[in-house]
Amino acid sequence: MIRSIDVIFSPDLLSSICLEGKTVVVIDILRATTTITFAIANGATYIKPVLTPERAFAIRQKQPNMLIGGERYGKLVDGFNLGNSPSEYQRSVVSGRSVVITTTNGTRTMRACMSAKQVFIGSFLNLGALIRVLDQANNHIIFVCSGREGQFCTEDALFAGSCVNALCQGQNDVCLTDAAKTSQLLFQTHHQQVFESIQNSDHGRYLTSIGLESDLEFCSRVDLVDVVPVMINGRISLCDVF
Repeated sequence: MIRSIDVIFSPDLLSSICLEGKTVVVIDILRATTTITFAIANGATYIKPVLTPERAFAIRQKQPNMLIGGERYGKLVDGFNLGNSPSEYQRSVVSGRSVVITTTNGTRTMRACMSAKQVFIGSFLNLGALIRVLDQANNHIIFVCSGREGQFCTEDALFAGSCVNALCQGQNDVCLTDAAKTSQLLFQTHHQQVFESIQNSDHGRYLTSIGLESDLEFCSRVDLVDVVPVMINGRISLCDVF
């Protein structure tokens, strides 16, 4: 059976797309999906993505042991335990803990994809593990880029292209949309300059301007961890099917 692969460059484009019965990979390289992947790899029980800081505070009021993490426009929200830098989510901090997280772009995308059959969390950190899971997924895969405030962003499309490229290796029965082909071409052109591409992106330059340049190097690491987070009923936890 022919496998179809699509890439959506912004969650704002999802309103015209039916996700039911399909496998979705949510991407927010800078930085939500990278951070969530690292947190799950370090033993976080589950991550609950929410839309607003107010919702995060309300959840913690009912569950005081939960950590709150995230950002608005890249910066730590007053009253949060953690920001959105993946390096903050060390094993000593998150192991055995649950985290409610809200970010400017990524968590909005995650919530928008809840109707899909499967929702995985993708980042360069877990690229190889993700591809192994997707090799067993159904025949319609959609990579949804979180973008930046509804707009296209290089780093998300670059990662989507790396996945498309990997899934096409040795396969003749793959149907790619124009967006998937474009993402693949972007990756093939820049696969040896992943960090430089992220560093020179609009979002990368912004994070550098607010003192978070070290996050760019972290977010460009490939196969740092061997886990795949999966979202089920609004909670993100470790996928145990490889």
